[in-house]
Amino acid sequence: MRRNSVLVADADTIRRDRLMAWLGAQDVSAIAASDHDAEGLGRELTPRLVVCRHDPHGISLCHSLRELPEPPMFVVVSDDPATEEHVYFDGRAVVAVVGALVETGALARFIDTALNASARLDVGRKRTRRAKATSRSTRLPEATVATSRAVH
Repeated sequence: MRRNSVLVADADTIRRDRLMAWLGAQDVSAIAASDHDAEGLGRELTPRLVVCRHDPHGISLCHSLRELPEPPMFVVVSDDPATEEHVYFDGRAVVAVVGALVETGALARFIDTALNASARLDVGRKRTRRAKATSRSTRLPEATVATSRAVH
């Protein structure tokens, strides 16, 4: 499954299925899970992004999966109308908190955009790693460069 997928964790099957349908319309690969199965699936499938509720199950899922070697991004959906929507980096993972009043289609488009941004970051990281590895292996030590200049 890895880095182009979404795990949708929600005990409410109607809400979960509605989001899955919208994600499918955006050509986003997604797996639906109940609160009970979400942690195991998240560890097994290592998705790029996890959508969960702002409740004890969802918060527990976030805390658990953020400890993975490559933690996913999290979209935490709150039913509280007073919830302040924001996106932040907690030192291990990117977390977006959104209100449940957001239209499902808009949420699906946001998830698609977040996946694309995350994929571009992954490509950038791979290029940086490759460039560092290449520069280390092809670079001559400074003493060798100085000696070759002196000889010519």
